[in-house]
Amino acid sequence: MLQVSHYDPVERQREKDCARERDDRALRNGDISREALRMRNGFLAPLDVVSSSIRHRGMVA
Repeated sequence: MLQVSHYDPVERQREKDCARERDDRALRNGDISREALRMRNGFLAPLDVVSSSIRHRGMVA
């Protein structure tokens, strides 16, 4: 059976907060280096999003 889920912004924020806490704890305990954590969490970094722009070709209202 197909399971339908929904986006809950409160639950998503809770998940992000927990992930940050785990990352902070791992850094403090020396379980992961800052560089390794940056690589693990920076999956969008190679996209160079900062210097990019979005353009729309179409009718302007």
